[in-house]
Amino acid sequence: MCEDVESKPVKATHFMRGVVVEAILLLVVFLLGFIPMWLKSRESASRLSEAERHLDLATVQNALASAAIDTQ
Repeated sequence: MCEDVESKPVKATHFMRGVVVEAILLLVVFLLGFIPMWLKSRESASRLSEAERHLDLATVQNALASAAIDTQ
C-alpha cells in the first residue's frame, strides 16, 4: 500500500513534465509559423506605405497640372 502512495506523486510529476514539454513544443511550432507571417506582413505594410506616398505625390502633381491647364 505504501508503494502505491509513493508512486502516484512520481506519476503526477512525470505527467506534468510531459504537459510542460508538450506546451513548449506547441509554442515553438506556433512561433515557427507566426514569425514568417509577421515578417511578410511587415514587408507588405512597408510597401503599402511607400505606394500611398507615391499616390499622394501623383495626386498633387495631377492637381497642379489640372490647375495649370485651367489657367490657360
